[in-house]
Amino acid sequence: MNPVKFYLLTDTHYFENDLGAEGKAFEDYMKKEQYFMKESSAIVKSVFEKISNDRDIDIVIIPGDLTKNGELESHKSFVKELYKLKENGKKIFVITAGHDYGSAFAFKNDQWINVEGTPFEILTDLYKDFGIGDALAVDEPTHSYVAQITDGVRMLAICCDSENQPKGAMDERLMTWAKEQIDKSNADGCSMFAICHYPIIPSVPVFDFVGDAKIKEWRKVASFLADNGVELAFTGHMHIQSINEFFSEKGNRFIDVCTSCLVGSPAKYRKIEIDENSKLKIQSIPVEDFGLDMNGLPTQEYFDRQFRGAIVERILRALNGGDGIVKHLKNLGKKFITTATIGTLSHLLFIKVDKSIKNKKLTDLIGEVGLAIFTGDMPYVEGTPIHSAFTKVLKRFSFIIKKVEPKLQKGDNKIDLKEMLLNTIGNNKGYSDNHAEFTLK
Repeated sequence: MNPVKFYLLTDTHYFENDLGAEGKAFEDYMKKEQYFMKESSAIVKSVFEKISNDRDIDIVIIPGDLTKNGELESHKSFVKELYKLKENGKKIFVITAGHDYGSAFAFKNDQWINVEGTPFEILTDLYKDFGIGDALAVDEPTHSYVAQITDGVRMLAICCDSENQPKGAMDERLMTWAKEQIDKSNADGCSMFAICHYPIIPSVPVFDFVGDAKIKEWRKVASFLADNGVELAFTGHMHIQSINEFFSEKGNRFIDVCTSCLVGSPAKYRKIEIDENSKLKIQSIPVEDFGLDMNGLPTQEYFDRQFRGAIVERILRALNGGDGIVKHLKNLGKKFITTATIGTLSHLLFIKVDKSIKNKKLTDLIGEVGLAIFTGDMPYVEGTPIHSAFTKVLKRFSFIIKKVEPKLQKGDNKIDLKEMLLNTIGNNKGYSDNHAEFTLK
């Protein structure tokens, strides 16, 4: 691939605060939200300012979910910030996704309120100066497009989250259009990479079972791109730091670089560089101080505390409701999760765990493991106390796992659920999810 370098940030979820982000209903809503709403505009402006000050890189790419929930006023404010970047010499390329159109809401006077949303069909006009307006080709139904990023390098912007096709899918019609664009790029002597809002490869193994966690029929899509010479894609949607490789049946490699939500933990963006020797260098950059009160916490801890709390809150809310025995069992489950330690669980399952983790509360463990998965470079590898404890728990439930595996299997892809779960909490890929280097074809 020809040399190119750019900033990559995604899931900016920009919210215009004048719409309303206050009161009891807002505070209750935020208890279960991984990313910040009220602070989002300040975070985006802060990162954009840092990018503007970098005179070495003039390209910025943002693969979707530009606004909180498609508020028209949020789009208008976000576009103003993009124009400021452009005035500072940056070439900006965006795609839109599910959070960028449809109905929208805000919070005022302790209540949810409806605010003006954004129709899908006006998104191209709103963002015409940021990729699609100067595109070499556009797929009108989905707003997918091809852009000349720099000399000899093109970008295939895949919009798989539109009103006009199955959500999170790259159907045959869109594949046919993409194949024509890839062939044209090859004929013109240009190399090509892709962006897509949805991860094309599941970010961690267990996300293969989560329908909305990756593009539909992801192996087919990854093979299609790899076998046609598109080796690299940059994605978002899952708010996670991950880098994954996949090899098609023909032996062609595909790399998916998924980047976290900018305005919520782990709050990272990336600097991407491909040199004249086709060496891909990926560097992750944390969001730094963005000028608001963080209750005396360091910036990363401010983000991480919100994330950990949201994970636990979602689990506890899932244990609400029901009637009779169901309600009783849910209440018991909630009480157990909020009071038990790893030691308590180990006694119930008749397993031994390292004394260093016995007194850790289950709620703390849930928050820490969830945060580690989304931050990337999951530390719970073989030899660590958590990995050992988790392995013993899985062994205790092996009879259930054996029954579940055949039901999860799709096609000829054999499933080892135990191995998938262990590879989800521990990074065994041999390279980092945050800083990595690859040699491209």
